[in-house]
Amino acid sequence: MSTKRTPVQVVRDEHEGKEKLVEKIMGIIERSEENAEEIKGRLLKASNRQLLRLAKSAEVIRSKYGSKDQLVATVASALGRAKDSDFAKRLSGYTPRRLLDMAQSLIKRKSATAPRTAKAETAKSTATPKAKTAAKPRTKTASKS
Repeated sequence: MSTKRTPVQVVRDEHEGKEKLVEKIMGIIERSEENAEEIKGRLLKASNRQLLRLAKSAEVIRSKYGSKDQLVATVASALGRAKDSDFAKRLSGYTPRRLLDMAQSLIKRKSATAPRTAKAETAKSTATPKAKTAAKPRTKTASKS
């Protein structure tokens, strides 16, 4: 009987311990103004589930988009605001996970609307225009007092 592995087991088996997973995450994430020791201390206090989720999203960002800046450019262009530098600056303040969620939802939205618009365009082109019917004159009804 197969049981689901706990986050502790996944960290131990796949990453050989929490410290090695934190080191891997430190190599992937971009640091802002904080020094590496502060970030490492906070990551070591985080739960194993959070660390696994962070490592997974950082790996997806690195493999699909290359860097956070390229992810910001992708989201901005998907929203039709690629030339808006103020908007891109605001997006760069978002967390990488939030940007990744935005990118994934925009991709889903774009792929979901593409088949519908194609069907609507073909239906419009094949449909014959309907003749307008003359409007019926309104009749006034006597009001009861």
